[in-house]
Amino acid sequence: MVYKKMSVLKLEEKVINLPDEKIKEMYSLASKINIDTIEELSPALLRICLNAEGGVLKDELGRVIFHLQKTERLNTRIGFEKTLHGALKVNAEEVFKLLEDSEPDAKDLAKELKELLNE
Repeated sequence: MVYKKMSVLKLEEKVINLPDEKIKEMYSLASKINIDTIEELSPALLRICLNAEGGVLKDELGRVIFHLQKTERLNTRIGFEKTLHGALKVNAEEVFKLLEDSEPDAKDLAKELKELLNE
């Protein structure tokens, strides 16, 4: 349990410190998701983002997510990409569980994201 907790913390730390090229790659992977899957996952990803502690999302990404929520555009591709990124910063374990329990395209995304973060 302690090892698993440490590896999740390392994942979240990796997401927080991702270089721009990796963030672009993550967004590219997320853009392949079916719109129905986006509509299914977006509310759960937003809930994860709203549980942020310690100011993890008190940055430009957090402002973008807030703006997308305010303008009701979280169910768009860009909304999905941003909330996915934010949710990974907040609770990577919950995001991967959510993706792995979802549609096949989301399961594939989880696998690809893990590979990206472990490079």
